[in-house]
Amino acid sequence: MDVLAVGCGVALVVVFGVAVVGKARDLPAFARSLEGSRLVGRRRRAWVAGGVVVAESAVVVLLVAPGTTWYGFVLATAVSAILTGAVALAVARRTPAPCLCFGGPPRDLEPVHLVRNALLTGVSVLGLVTGGPPVPPVMAQNVVAGLAGAVAALLLIKIDDLRSVFR
Repeated sequence: MDVLAVGCGVALVVVFGVAVVGKARDLPAFARSLEGSRLVGRRRRAWVAGGVVVAESAVVVLLVAPGTTWYGFVLATAVSAILTGAVALAVARRTPAPCLCFGGPPRDLEPVHLVRNALLTGVSVLGLVTGGPPVPPVMAQNVVAGLAGAVAALLLIKIDDLRSVFR
């Protein structure tokens, strides 16, 4: 696997892993936030919330399990693109919907969340394009790529906090 794909994979595993833990910690609150965005009705919110957590968990498993990385990038691309579209719709409607993407205190969805999700989609596509058939790994390059991916993931997760620092 290309070094760039390793970095993208690590970033996605960290971002989706933190998202799964944050949502699973209070799944009912995440489900209510979906209804608040007016994207999902009350009757379907629990199913959609569970589906999001399952899909994000599958991304992590596929990216970590040997021989399934390409499928992980495909699923990460699809999930992040769908989430980007949902955030874009909520922001365009100016719906005061809380973002409970990573757990923690809710913050209203804003354009910064759209940018974060678009970047995540880009990382997914980049990993998909560069993560073709595996080649013998070069350990030092993979470690550096993995660390870079982890840093990128943390920046994406904490984008709200970073934005408040620079205001």
